[in-house]
Amino acid sequence: MFEYERKQNVESLCKKLSGRQNFFKKVNTIQEAATHASYIVAYNIAKNNKALSDGEFVKQCMLQVCDVLCPDKKNNFQTVSLSRKTVTSRIETIDKNLTSQLESKIGQFKFCSIAMDESTDINDTAQLVLFIRGVDENFEITEELACMRSLQGTTKGCDIFREFQEGLLTLKVPITNICNITTDGAPNMTGKNLDFLDSLIKTTPGTMLFFYIVLYIKMLCVNLH
Repeated sequence: MFEYERKQNVESLCKKLSGRQNFFKKVNTIQEAATHASYIVAYNIAKNNKALSDGEFVKQCMLQVCDVLCPDKKNNFQTVSLSRKTVTSRIETIDKNLTSQLESKIGQFKFCSIAMDESTDINDTAQLVLFIRGVDENFEITEELACMRSLQGTTKGCDIFREFQEGLLTLKVPITNICNITTDGAPNMTGKNLDFLDSLIKTTPGTMLFFYIVLYIKMLCVNLH
């Protein structure tokens, strides 16, 4: 009898332990899903250039829709953190991850080319945009927006070249791997005095092709999608 009771107690304890483990596993799964959902919303806020505080509005809408479609799941939606602070943190994490992926790709490039353009944004600040296209040893081609650099003060060729160098340094792009550069042919890019091309030739040994075409930042961005 004693042995039977002991066996029953052991089985009961095992069931309780299993139940608790399943409970914690379920909680962890819900938390992971909530975090994933938070990243999805933050990514779309950044991609569509929306205000960081819009996350709270999105959550409010989600909860109201949940009341209609699946009220029993409302607690799960409540766990999705979309405060301004959280959305900011999520976007920063996504940015670091994407930059890390791009750096990894660039590190495998055998050759690459740069398309660049300097233009003024809606805040009347000059912006230098660099696009990179490279090929690795397996002939896999990657084309991506490399960086955008703000030009404070003047926009002379030497200023553009300085930001160009800083952009390449940030992404660890060996300038010796660049086989050609394409610009819009503006005077500060290809003029006679202290232009970008002149600064590049003085600091870069070897042969590099330089093309002048009409570039539009918007069209370059569209081509990446």
